[in-house]
Amino acid sequence: MAATGSTTLSFPVINMEMLETEEKPAAMAVIHDACENWGFFELLNHGISHELMDEVERLTKAHYSSCREPKFQEFAARTLEAGEKGADVKDVDWESTFFVRHLPASNIADLPDLDDHYRQVMKQFASEIQKLSEKLLDLLCENLGLEKGYLKQAFAGSNGPTFGTKVSAYPPCPRPDLVDGLRAHTDAGGIILLFQDDQVSGLQLLKDGEWVEVPPVRHAIVVNIGDQLEVITNGRYKSVMHRVLTRPDGNRMSVASFYNPGADAVIFPAPALVAAGAEEERAGAATYPKFVFEDYMNLYVRHKFEAKEPRFEAMKSAIAIA
Repeated sequence: MAATGSTTLSFPVINMEMLETEEKPAAMAVIHDACENWGFFELLNHGISHELMDEVERLTKAHYSSCREPKFQEFAARTLEAGEKGADVKDVDWESTFFVRHLPASNIADLPDLDDHYRQVMKQFASEIQKLSEKLLDLLCENLGLEKGYLKQAFAGSNGPTFGTKVSAYPPCPRPDLVDGLRAHTDAGGIILLFQDDQVSGLQLLKDGEWVEVPPVRHAIVVNIGDQLEVITNGRYKSVMHRVLTRPDGNRMSVASFYNPGADAVIFPAPALVAAGAEEERAGAATYPKFVFEDYMNLYVRHKFEAKEPRFEAMKSAIAIA
């Protein structure tokens, strides 16, 4: 696999060290194409230490084994029994998760069953992921021709962004035909940075009507575009459907961090991109709605596992009614 990735032949991979060399234009082109045509890309040499990532992985897997596995096994037994008796269990996900909120206020001190060392490591990792998220947002601004800081400011609202981490395990499933690890969906928020298991695959994205595996790469960070970036870019960058398949072997780790707008942030297509679209005859006006992020989230939680387009249309209708 090429260091910059070949988006025509393989999953897009960007070596971030290239951004500091004369090869930056090539790397930026891969990021831009990935955002337009894949909705996903993978980062190498992103600045987060391998030692920190290894410790996050070690502690996360140990925490599942010691604290969450017994409860999951109870769920698994019930789900398999129901499925094998003919019940439809396609509306559940074969995963064990907990969520850590970082911004605007952290809840990590309140989570049960996390020892002090795990809390400190997760706080350190979150800090590194936040910095990388904000760096990526500025790289996207550069690619889009927006002024530096535009996307970060668009997410800010009155109290800064919403930032949190979903920690998941996808344990082995003896009947992958009955249930998915995580049903297909797009992500509601802004930009998502994933530290995934490098030994156990399962994450897939939908591209051109086909499911494509997101390849596990050691110490890589997977990035995907959320619905809010699709709106702000007026459709130039796309959020895409993705899912996690169950497997009969291997317990897949997923540490997904969501850098999202603040609850009261007003989200709308960037005027500069609307104008640029008109000049390129792609669109003469904003094709996406203007809304408050919290209102979108209230709709999303009811329709997460459905297509995104009706959600956008519903927000247009809500504005029209208001």
